[in-house]
Amino acid sequence: MIWHLSRVSRVVSNASPLIHLSMVGYLNVLERLFDNVIIPAEVLREVCSAKDTPDSIVISSAVDKGWICTKNVVSGDTVLLAKSSGIDIGEAAAILLAKEERALLLIDDKMGRSAAEILGVKCLGTVGVLLQALSDSLLDFNESVGILDRMIDSGFRLDSKVYRLAMRVAKELKKN
Repeated sequence: MIWHLSRVSRVVSNASPLIHLSMVGYLNVLERLFDNVIIPAEVLREVCSAKDTPDSIVISSAVDKGWICTKNVVSGDTVLLAKSSGIDIGEAAAILLAKEERALLLIDDKMGRSAAEILGVKCLGTVGVLLQALSDSLLDFNESVGILDRMIDSGFRLDSKVYRLAMRVAKELKKN
């Protein structure tokens, strides 16, 4: 199995990838991987509601620098999607914005991914972001594994099967 995502220039991100990558000091991986990182206003409110946390400061700084852009959802009913799918407003807004922008959606939540896929939105989780960064030689093997382990230590929830699969893919990428 060879891992490679064709070059994606624009992504819409939900809160989780932003929070967990910033908590371990690697939010800039998104800037290095993608030309445009877009978040809906609802996600900005969610990630920056606690203004004094290190992750919210890092994310706010990325928005201020302009490499993370905020956009409002134009079409679709965010509240209806959230209620009908059992997801939060930020996830619903990210899904609808990714659909509008025809962009890849960065999202970790299983229910959110399911809702996105039903609407035809392609998804990539934070683990996939790290694997892509490894594939593109933006991170080396030890760095990518270390980031993932630190994310888990800081509260990132990951099924053990997914972890083992990610390690297997990372080892294959290390060989190439």
